[in-house]
Amino acid sequence: MKLLMKLDLWLGILLLVIAVLGFIFKWFSNSNLISAAVAGAVLLLIAATSDVDKVQK
Repeated sequence: MKLLMKLDLWLGILLLVIAVLGFIFKWFSNSNLISAAVAGAVLLLIAATSDVDKVQK
């Protein structure tokens, strides 16, 4: 499960970086870049909130 959360984190970061660079250099259409940015943000949100239920002992 920990590996899956790390994968979500890195994939989210990668999607956001590609979206930002794509906006700067006009690599893809704006709708594709917005979709990549939203997907990256959702993956980062999932990775950030995955440990909220677990109590540290």
